Amino acid sequence: MALDKIPGRDIGVSIEKDVQGALTDVLVGCITDSTFDVDTETEEATCIASGQFREFIGGQTGWTMGGTLNVRQATGADKDDNVTAEDLLDIQLSVNNKIKIRYRLGSKTGNAWYTGEGIITKSSFKGQLKGIATYALSVQGSGPLVKSFAP
Repeated sequence: MALDKIPGRDIGVSIEKDVQGALTDVLVGCITDSTFDVDTETEEATCIASGQFREFIGGQTGWTMGGTLNVRQATGADKDDNVTAEDLLDIQLSVNNKIKIRYRLGSKTGNAWYTGEGIITKSSFKGQLKGIATYALSVQGSGPLVKSFAP
């Protein structure tokens, strides 16, 4: 059994988007870093029988995802094959601002994927004098994460 290292470049975030009338899972292009946080609340369950140490039980679980990407404009055929900062901002500003998002732990067959619906809660563009403009986003999960495996 091997313990394969997963390079940061093999972590991916993808969004379900309409491509020529079909919902398609499209990789967020030009992403430079990403975060995926899962938090579980705890509820105290301490009683007299607990002795000197407090006891807890697990409560509800929530998740957030985020990332930063270089700002690029996709035109022509590239528009269908990419999710850009402009696409993500348009989703956030839409009436139904939920997205279906997938966090991929590696690019090989059998690597884990975690998919769920979320709401883009924050967008931040940064244009600096040197270098390319960047866009950061935060996504609050709404509902469960579903684990699957790369085909």
